[in-house]
Amino acid sequence: MPFQRLPETVQTLYAELLEQTIQAEAEAALLKAPHGTFVSKAIKGGTYWYLQRMEGDRRRQHYLGRESPTLLAWMKEVREAHARSAADDAQRANLCGMLAAGGAATESTQIVKVLSLLDESGVFRMGGVLVGTQAFVAYGNMLGVRFEKQSLRTQDVDVAQDRAIGIALSQEAGAVDVKGALTGSGLGFFPVPALDPRRPSTSFKIRGRELRVDFLTPLFGPESHEAIFLPALGVSAHPLRLLDYLIESPAQAVAVGAAGVLVNVPDPARFAFHKLWISDRRPVSEQTKAAKDLRQAGDLLDVLLEDRPADILAAWETLTSKGSATKSVHRAMGRLAPELRERLTSRLP
Repeated sequence: MPFQRLPETVQTLYAELLEQTIQAEAEAALLKAPHGTFVSKAIKGGTYWYLQRMEGDRRRQHYLGRESPTLLAWMKEVREAHARSAADDAQRANLCGMLAAGGAATESTQIVKVLSLLDESGVFRMGGVLVGTQAFVAYGNMLGVRFEKQSLRTQDVDVAQDRAIGIALSQEAGAVDVKGALTGSGLGFFPVPALDPRRPSTSFKIRGRELRVDFLTPLFGPESHEAIFLPALGVSAHPLRLLDYLIESPAQAVAVGAAGVLVNVPDPARFAFHKLWISDRRPVSEQTKAAKDLRQAGDLLDVLLEDRPADILAAWETLTSKGSATKSVHRAMGRLAPELRERLTSRLP
């Protein structure tokens, strides 16, 4: 069996962490309390207040106004909100520690920093969905299992967004500047130049490290490799076929590490079928990646067939409306372990 059941206590802890993280995100959006330190300056007998905070590797001060009872009261409310937030962060960090000790899958410190940066910049609030290795890692905790092959991880963070959904959400909440957040974070991110210098970058890399963030979006119509600008995120994305199927009905999950990061991930069953589809379409030069795709799909299907077979059927029924995609998936099924393949095909119409 390629997976082990997590203890019930660990599954309960994860459910509690997810609930607390969702509440924290909602409260942060409601309060919108600015982060930083309040500092004052005395100018010609008057007191003037500023919000001081780090933006990337630079300290900046934002003018708030001349001291008044109203401004002081507002600053007090912000301090109290931050104090409550710090206590909640500590509680969630404690839960993450307990989850790690209990065998849950955790993310590296560097990946957590990047996911936190994406979260704080508004990527997931604007419909961004993790579609790569971090999504697969999250599925183990979501489904209450631990996969044996944790070596399948990479340092790529793949984020997909449906452009239309992002535009609709930004009309209510306002667009975000992900490119500015990444390059100004102080982590060392820079845009990876495209092969054609006339084309915008869709990837960002940390200098001296393998870690990179790639932005993707669904491809509709004729085949094209032209980058598509995502106005809600302020960044360009590489278009991919069948990505609309993958990210259409995402779920919320928590990346376990630090105080936890709330992210969006694809439906696990759709992720599994999409991995089968990708594994069949990869060129011979990418057979190592194709094998990883097949293993991840098989691991997920093994759990879902036992615990959530209806999810598999629903994902398959949606896939059959995507033209010839099922042909590639059927071919990839032939490379699954015989017992798993038999269990899967017996569930499909």
